[in-house]
Amino acid sequence: MTGPIPGPRAMTLAPLCAIALLLPMVIPSGAAAQAPQTDIYLADLLVSARGLLYLGNPVNITNRPESYDNQPAFTPDGRSVLYTAAYDDGNDGQTDIHRFYIEGRRNTQITRSDESEYSATPIPGERAFSAIMVEADSTQRLWRFSMEGMDGEVLFPELDPVGYHAWADAETLIMFVLGQPATLQIGNPLTGVVEELAQNIGRSMHKIPGREAMSWVQNAAEEGGESWIMELNLATRESRQLVRAVDGGDFHAWTPDGTLLMAGGGIIYGWNARRGRNWTVLADFSSMGLTFSRIAVSPTGEQVALVAAPNEN
Repeated sequence: MTGPIPGPRAMTLAPLCAIALLLPMVIPSGAAAQAPQTDIYLADLLVSARGLLYLGNPVNITNRPESYDNQPAFTPDGRSVLYTAAYDDGNDGQTDIHRFYIEGRRNTQITRSDESEYSATPIPGERAFSAIMVEADSTQRLWRFSMEGMDGEVLFPELDPVGYHAWADAETLIMFVLGQPATLQIGNPLTGVVEELAQNIGRSMHKIPGREAMSWVQNAAEEGGESWIMELNLATRESRQLVRAVDGGDFHAWTPDGTLLMAGGGIIYGWNARRGRNWTVLADFSSMGLTFSRIAVSPTGEQVALVAAPNEN
């Protein structure tokens, strides 16, 4: 069990490290044009001899003012980034999945359906990705596509509305299913079996590196209460608390060495159970005038994709 998160003045300020990304709840078709302005940045993630994380200068790889580019996920080879792009071009704010090729600095559109797709996530062991599709009748389900955006098929036909998801392996994934309250559900796409594990959960979930476990967020039962990042044991289906979520934070991510990253406003925090019980300030980017939330780390841990939204004031 971890102690309370110390205030910024009680933490040691370390050099630059990972940033994150802002993302609202999955946006129904027709509402994307009103989504907050976000851009995706790419930066090198470096590790010093002392094990400190450093982040190189972030480079904006989407750079579409007043537009919505969000939800980055690295491909398994680490050479490109899948992401969601919204349009305000008379198509009612429709979104499609795009791909940014890092070496060539080139963007290409992957899906070209009449519906909106969100949260592209590579499927382990396959040349394919899964994504949330908001269908013509506003049904919101999880779909599978080839890496070229073809051969779309729904994975859990009866499960709706799915908001977010993360894969453990090709046969196991956990999902955030919208509702009052939102629920954590685990499913097998081969059998179609789905099991509810928890309620009142947050939107961020990931495979924990090197372990047969996944992380998710248990939100506070009451306003003003504590939210915790949890560890789900995939074998027993039991969860335990890892660390209290950063105040003002919503999304988290893991580096390959098992360091947990999270953002609160313009400050980036890190936590590693082997190095201490509390979050440490890794970088303070408040002067950039941006709010960070979601973080995506490349499979090798050498790069970070991050999304930033301008501060409201």
